[in-house]
Amino acid sequence: MSTNIQSICVLGRQPALGLAELESLYGADQTTQINKQVAGLDLHASEISFRRLGGSTRLAHVLTIIPSADWRNVERKLPELVVELALIIPDGKIQLGLSSFGLNVSPAKLNAAGLTLKKIIRTRTGRSVRVTPNPEVELNTAQVLHNHLAGPTGIELLLIAGNDGSTIIARTTDVQDIDSYTLRDRGRPKRDARVGMLPPKLAQIIINLATSSTPPTQGATVLDPFCGTGVILQEAILMGFDVYGTDLEQRMVDYTGANLQWLLTLPGTAITVHADDKRYYRLDVGDAAVHQWQPTPNFVACETYLGRPFTERPSSEVLAQTISEVNLILKKFLSNIHDQLPANGRMCLAVPAWKVGVDHFKHLPLIDQISDMGYNRIRFEHVQDKQLLYYREDQIVARELLVLTRK
Repeated sequence: MSTNIQSICVLGRQPALGLAELESLYGADQTTQINKQVAGLDLHASEISFRRLGGSTRLAHVLTIIPSADWRNVERKLPELVVELALIIPDGKIQLGLSSFGLNVSPAKLNAAGLTLKKIIRTRTGRSVRVTPNPEVELNTAQVLHNHLAGPTGIELLLIAGNDGSTIIARTTDVQDIDSYTLRDRGRPKRDARVGMLPPKLAQIIINLATSSTPPTQGATVLDPFCGTGVILQEAILMGFDVYGTDLEQRMVDYTGANLQWLLTLPGTAITVHADDKRYYRLDVGDAAVHQWQPTPNFVACETYLGRPFTERPSSEVLAQTISEVNLILKKFLSNIHDQLPANGRMCLAVPAWKVGVDHFKHLPLIDQISDMGYNRIRFEHVQDKQLLYYREDQIVARELLVLTRK
C-alpha cells in the first residue's frame, strides 16, 4: 500500500464504478484500492472535487497510519488524535462517531470506545461531546450527514484495515448530500418511468468517465444524444460544463427543458441563464442515428436506448430479438457520431446488458466489434471491464458502461 495516501474515499453500493470514476478523474497512479469498500488518493482532500463524485459516499483526510490491524493497538492511538482535533475545531458541541472498514471489531467495542473518547475529551479539553451510536461497524451516510459528523464541529474517525496489515485512521471531511440527490431525482417537475429512471449518482459517474481530467470550464460541452428527461445534463451543468441535449421525441426535449429551468432556480445553483444565452445548454429534437450536432461537442455522456424493459427473465427468442434490435440502433448511432467527434474524442455510454444467470450477463455484440467501428475502448488499471455494470439484484436489464475514444 502506498505510504503517500493523503485522502480516503468510501465507495458506494457498487465499488468498482466508484473506483473507475476516481481513476478517470485523478489517474491510476494517484488511486489505490485499499480494500473492497475504500479507495485512497495521493492527493489532499482539498484537491478532490467531492461534490461531483457519484461513486463515493464519504471523503476523509488521513491523520495517521499505524503498522497494526489489531484493535487494541488501534484503540490506544485514538485518544491523542481526538484530543488534538478537539483543541482546534470551532466552539460548540462536538459530534463524535467511529466507523470501521475491514477491522476485526464489533459494534459493541466501537460504542465502548466512543464513550471512552467522550470522557477523555471532556476531561482534557472541557468540551461537550455527543457520540453517534454504532448499530453496525460502519455508520451509514444518513447518520453521518444528519448528525453533522462532517461539519465544523464533527469528528468521524474512519478506521480502515489496509491490505498490508496496517490501519489507516482518517477524519471525514465531506459526505454525500443524500437529501439533495433525492430532490434532483424525485423533485424534478418532469419524470417518466417509461424511459427509465437514471439515478443522479450514476449520471455523475458517466459524466466523469466521459470527461476524465478535463476541467469543466466554459466551452467544454457535454452532449447527451439520448437526453430523456435530462438527468445527465442537469448533473453536468452542476459540475460547470456546458451541455447539449437531443432526443428523438419532442416530449422528452420539452421535459428536459422544464427540468433544467427548474434546476437553475434551486438555491445554491450559482448559474445565471438569460433567455438568449445558449452558452449553458442547447436542446434539439434529433434522431441519434442521423442527427448532425452543431456545434461539435467535446464529450459524449449518455444512457443509450436500453430496449424492452423486463420484469422477469425473457425467453431466449425474445431476448435474442431484443439484443439484435438494440445492437442495430446503437451501431447506427456510433457510425453517425464517429466523424462528428474530434480526434481522440471521448465518451461514456451506458448500454444494456441482460442478466441470464447468477453473475452472468449477455452483452451487446457490437462491444466485440468496437475497434472495427473506429473506436478504442478505455481500460482501467484498477477495474476490469466486466465490473463496469450498474444493476440491482432483482433487475434483468443492467447498465454496462463503455468508455470509448475515437481513433
